[in-house]
Amino acid sequence: MRGTGAYIKGTNGESQGVIPFLKMHNDQLVAVNQGGKRAGSGCAYLEVWHNDIFDFLELRRNTGDERRRTHDLNTASWIPDLFMKRVEARQHWTLFRSNEVPDLHELYGRAFEERYQYYEKLAEEGQIWGQRIEAIELWKHMLRMLYETGHPWMTFKDPSNIRSPQDHVGVIHSSNLCTEITLPTSSEETAVCNLGSIVLENHLRPDGSIDWDLLRETIRIAVRALDNVIDINFYPVEAARRSNLRHRPIGLGLMGWHYLLMAQGIPFDSDEAVELADQVMEFIAYEAYLRFL
Repeated sequence: MRGTGAYIKGTNGESQGVIPFLKMHNDQLVAVNQGGKRAGSGCAYLEVWHNDIFDFLELRRNTGDERRRTHDLNTASWIPDLFMKRVEARQHWTLFRSNEVPDLHELYGRAFEERYQYYEKLAEEGQIWGQRIEAIELWKHMLRMLYETGHPWMTFKDPSNIRSPQDHVGVIHSSNLCTEITLPTSSEETAVCNLGSIVLENHLRPDGSIDWDLLRETIRIAVRALDNVIDINFYPVEAARRSNLRHRPIGLGLMGWHYLLMAQGIPFDSDEAVELADQVMEFIAYEAYLRFL
């Protein structure tokens, strides 16, 4: 979406940027709450080179113009590695209007860095609009808002794409509400993931140890159920149905981790807790994989 001040050829006017549209989306989330049974929820992601980034960072503040606040919409920053390199080196950073740099949204890694630097040169020559700032000052503001409001969450564009097993499908532009799922989206596909969670405390023996056989049975049932959901689900839009049936992504997590540690007398921040976490998650991943063989 065009940033504030961007030229609109059709009307000979200027764009008001992303904030008013996010405000409308925020109000839609409030309106759709299933009669009070389940509140609507959503998350907006914005890349940190977008010229509305500073206004975006303040969407959840409790002060300021309420017309430019989204108290019910979660927000997240989509951060390329190049920005973190500039922060670490105490170098400048350039903000752009997205309609003048349309391909940056679709690039990551080295291709993004090369193209971004190319646009910086165009901005220096006055061929496109660009606002030069200190990268560390934007980073400080991001940290300040995160401390004050808990938003925007920090998510990282390059690792999400470089490590994606679906990089042949398309580019990942965001994560989900809780940032544990990253899937590619495009004009043809809306990313969908089918999630389930295992309650660990229901898989403990009286002495607090894990009943691995019971956990294995639960995992295999859960994986089959999630796979079935893909076929029998209701899809409000065709792009979501197409994506889900093509890729069949599922996510299986766990709940009650603190209860497990307490039952076994393991401190939360100990090396033993880290080792147990690795053991449990590797077991879940391995058994889920076997279910598909």
